[in-house]
Amino acid sequence: MKRVDYDAEAAWDRHNLSQLLYFRSLTLRQKMEAVEGMADVVRRFWEMRAEGGFYTSSVRREGERADRRIEVSKCRGNN
Repeated sequence: MKRVDYDAEAAWDRHNLSQLLYFRSLTLRQKMEAVEGMADVVRRFWEMRAEGGFYTSSVRREGERADRRIEVSKCRGNN
């Protein structure tokens, strides 16, 4: 049986190309709907962050919440 070497970088390249080709195949309406859907997700993440659902990627100690919460006003530049 012939062994095929797995090349992760080439796999990512193929995946990215397939995503770009798929996006190119969409109509303008479908593209706008996709962008609106992504905006909905971003809005939900902002809500979750405001509710304390997201923290920075700083390492948490056992049993302790992250010491640096992201404040929505600072992230949006409303200092």
